[in-house]
Amino acid sequence: MANHGVFVTQNDTSVSTPNVATSGIPFVVGSAPLSEAESPATAGIPVLATSWAEAVEQLGYSDDWSTYTLCEFMYSHFKLYGCQPVVFLPVGETADASSVAAGFEAVELCLTMFGFVPDLLCAPGFSSDSTVAATMAAKAASINGMFRAKALVDIDADSYTAAVTAKNGGSYDESEIVCWPLCKNGDYTFHMSTIVAGTIAVADTDNGGVPYESPSNKTAQIDSLVDSSGSVIYMTLAQANTVSAAGIVTALNFMSSWVIWGNYTGCYPSDTDVKNYFIPVSRMFSWVSNSLITSFWSKLDKPMNRRLIDSVLDSATIWLNGLVGQGYLLGARVEMLDSENSLTNLMAGIIKLHVYMTPPSPAQEIDFVLEYDSDYVTSALS
Repeated sequence: MANHGVFVTQNDTSVSTPNVATSGIPFVVGSAPLSEAESPATAGIPVLATSWAEAVEQLGYSDDWSTYTLCEFMYSHFKLYGCQPVVFLPVGETADASSVAAGFEAVELCLTMFGFVPDLLCAPGFSSDSTVAATMAAKAASINGMFRAKALVDIDADSYTAAVTAKNGGSYDESEIVCWPLCKNGDYTFHMSTIVAGTIAVADTDNGGVPYESPSNKTAQIDSLVDSSGSVIYMTLAQANTVSAAGIVTALNFMSSWVIWGNYTGCYPSDTDVKNYFIPVSRMFSWVSNSLITSFWSKLDKPMNRRLIDSVLDSATIWLNGLVGQGYLLGARVEMLDSENSLTNLMAGIIKLHVYMTPPSPAQEIDFVLEYDSDYVTSALS
């Protein structure tokens, strides 16, 4: 029987809201004094902490950072930088390179446990080990087989020339941000990777969670650079630029304050692809990639028809246009190209969408040209 009246039904919105990926969240592997914790975490299981109190409650705390490496990071991130959250992976009360390297596999649990994927991988005190660094880089390039992050690794060297030599003699790629040297804040000594992680987190937070700005020339919460013996390292601008030109991120006190110095990932200078060698450009490509995965995962296994394709294209275009409008990208578009979508792939349910995008490069050189103009003499005295 027909209904008598006016009725309304609602369809799903064809354009979906993007599920934007998180940025500036560290995943830190190391040792902690778990026996001193009020509610001790389980070794080998990721721990989410959003404050100093939460971290101490679950991991314990000690000023013996050489033994309990996670304590260095929690002090820097929560007390010096005031950033959160952090995901810690305590391998136990003691650790070695093998256990730390193995611990990075647990980053794949984060999406299931916490609903996000950390994008900064850290291991202060261990990341200068070549095996640990290589493991971190491999995991940063492919978390859960699809997400991308950056591995913050340290170089063990007592002079800037030795640091450059070590970098040039090592094997680093775009998944790594290579850091040097040690640094101090008061009586506390930190690895540079710890300080760079805090600086990145602050910059990302200040930019609404969008990693389009370099940590370079941003405040570093330190008061000196030191070598492994604790002796102060004094570095000129020219020396800092030499370190930076080798693809190493360092710190500099030049204009009356300490700042992070260096815009390049570990692949520089051997890799000349701008999307790989500039830290903010490379991180933006990773962040957009991660965001597209999380935003359109819900579209998987739906009927592959024109409506589905247009929905994905329209949603991605609107989101990218928003990033352009806010200045996070210089330009962006997404297209479905016939040349990339063969009939056999379409029949197999495979769609390929091509995203063109240009994040802004860091303005690392600004040149003024000064010229004496004699016409001003005539105009002033006539």
